[in-house]
Amino acid sequence: MKALIVDSSKTYRALLKEFLYGYSIIPEEVTSGAEALKACESNDFGLVCVSMQLSDMLGVELAHQLKSRQSNAFIIILSSETEQGKLDKMHTADINAVCQKMDITELKKTLAHISEGELVVCESSGHVLYVEDHLTLANMTMEILTQMGLTVEHFISADESIEAFGKSNYDLVLLDIILPGDRDGIDVIQAIRARSDEKKSIPILAISSISNSYERIRALKVGANDFITKPVLQAELAVRVKNLIDTRHLYQQVILQKKELEKIAMTDQLTGLFNRYYLHLAIRKSLSQVKRHAHPLSLIMIDLDKFKYINDNFGHEQGDDVLLKVAGVLQKNCRLEDTAVRLGGDEFLLVLPNCSKQEAIQKAEMIRALIKQLNVNNNEVNISGSFGVSSTEQDVFDYKALFNLADKAAYQAKSSGGNAVRPKP
Repeated sequence: MKALIVDSSKTYRALLKEFLYGYSIIPEEVTSGAEALKACESNDFGLVCVSMQLSDMLGVELAHQLKSRQSNAFIIILSSETEQGKLDKMHTADINAVCQKMDITELKKTLAHISEGELVVCESSGHVLYVEDHLTLANMTMEILTQMGLTVEHFISADESIEAFGKSNYDLVLLDIILPGDRDGIDVIQAIRARSDEKKSIPILAISSISNSYERIRALKVGANDFITKPVLQAELAVRVKNLIDTRHLYQQVILQKKELEKIAMTDQLTGLFNRYYLHLAIRKSLSQVKRHAHPLSLIMIDLDKFKYINDNFGHEQGDDVLLKVAGVLQKNCRLEDTAVRLGGDEFLLVLPNCSKQEAIQKAEMIRALIKQLNVNNNEVNISGSFGVSSTEQDVFDYKALFNLADKAAYQAKSSGGNAVRPKP
């Protein structure tokens, strides 16, 4: 929609012009009634905002002449009068609305009404970091973002915004390129993209009144996702903000799904312990650290005794219960750096970084006793395990060889009757 502003005050024209841009209304400005009538000869205006007091006529007189030339124009009289009764008397057949100049709320309602066909309202959710030193524009923009359903934190300088970014989580950064002080919006973008955490990927929408291509390309090169030129149209801003935040949310969903898939791929579905796939990835890293830092690493192999007998005589459901309870014992008695793995069937493995062979044997004895005490099916099912321990202190740093040593020791424990740890403490 095209609009005509008729007001002798340069400051108020500038304010109203910027305000209209926010409602996707393209304004043209003149200072007198005569200039307004001349502008209407070559343009069709959907909206005319007329000051009541003009240098050559009253606003109501101009409204009457304008209506005779552009009958479809929506005419608003802007008056400095504060008494509502006097404002109401200004209404005529040629005037669609009368607003008090400083009553921004009423003017907003009127503009929203006449531009509702063109105004794009984009509901969204998220937290926005907004950096803008022009307070009038900042207030208008924050109102747009709030109406969209977003929460906004506003800062004026680059330093303030960078500090805030490090302390809080945001879904979008909206910033002016030109900022007061030694650092500008480009510095903010570079500081965000230089981070090493997940925050470095937050979408950034850059804004600038400088419309040359160099400025846009520079902002995009250093990491801005999108660029918009001032004066900002509300409809365009809303769409761009919504698109970036929606993309951010979709990206987060993909990351969560990826993590969930990785968890499924690396986890035993029955017990929740890690599986062989994860073990093969983790053991290489653990053994590499052992060599680098000269710390011992130990393995504990656990092979449950007579598990086939439990399945055959009490059922597989009862067997699953046994496996779950054993897994619970292992999880409760592992340090953060330890890895508990279900190898398959009734076999488990503990990987213990920074743990000597003697300490591993003692841990195995403790777990053996805890497993023996487990209550399954009112103690009708007796649970025990055969434990084998190996360590890099045996001068073995190859996983396969280390695993075979622990497996062989567990076999010796089972051959001796089970419910035992080998080697003995």
